[in-house]
Amino acid sequence: MEKELPDYQLEQLKKIKKTSKTNRRGFFNKITLGLGTALASGFYLKFEANWLEVTRKKIEIPTLKNKSPIKILHLSDLHFSDSDSLENIDSALREGFALSPDACVITGDFITDQISDQDILTLGKCLKKYSLKVPTFATLGNHDGGSWAGENGGLPNTKKVEQMLSHARIKLLHNKRESIYLKGQALSITGVGDLWSQTCIPDKCLPKKSFRSSTGPSIVLCHNPDAKELLANYKWDLMLSGHTHGGQFKIPFLNWTPFAPVKDHSMVEGLHKWNNRQIHITRGVGNLWGIRFNCRPEVSLLELSPA
Repeated sequence: MEKELPDYQLEQLKKIKKTSKTNRRGFFNKITLGLGTALASGFYLKFEANWLEVTRKKIEIPTLKNKSPIKILHLSDLHFSDSDSLENIDSALREGFALSPDACVITGDFITDQISDQDILTLGKCLKKYSLKVPTFATLGNHDGGSWAGENGGLPNTKKVEQMLSHARIKLLHNKRESIYLKGQALSITGVGDLWSQTCIPDKCLPKKSFRSSTGPSIVLCHNPDAKELLANYKWDLMLSGHTHGGQFKIPFLNWTPFAPVKDHSMVEGLHKWNNRQIHITRGVGNLWGIRFNCRPEVSLLELSPA
């Protein structure tokens, strides 16, 4: 006959068995909670990527003389791909043009990676529906072809995107300058090449700061806001950029954007003053990987008026 265990040892065994059952139950509960949280988070990241925000911003430019505001629709980073559907792009354009802009600018990254000729033709047809309404200008981004894109799974040159924009009746300003009149006000609109693609050449299209111009305020279209340092010694009043996606993943409360593809994280979205000039960075329409967090896609209506 086995020796009976003392009472205190029996009590210890009971406690161990009870604790073991509780730990197993707690472990499975944590797994269930973790999986549920991950699924919910994944759903929200996808949801926010398609949750468009239309913003209106007033920008004062001292050299403007028009009485009523000039309305510029600013879009960027359409990123047409499997992650960013043509339906979303068309919806963003429709909502933006519903605000009756006087002109429209698109600051690069029309596509992501390599897309078929049919897809790029379809994108051009979508853009043309809107570009015929008002003067529309564009510049290219790092995903639209060239040295950077070619090394990162994209098009080796910009020819396809250039042809698409031409068919869409969008004026591509690639290191070029255009003078226009909107509501009787003279404006100079310049587009520079992409910084990462090493095609940003301001000497080709921008006068030096000391130059006295009679063509009115100068607006620069520049995909990557980090290029501001390269443009510092040239004459312009307002720079319009994209590229950042608002950070794509912004830590709440801290406004920390660890994944923003720029060196200067103080300028990731919105309107900023810089060296007695202004820079507007839109969060863009599309995204990469089909997700966003705390930085919804954006279409911006900029209302330019005298100071």
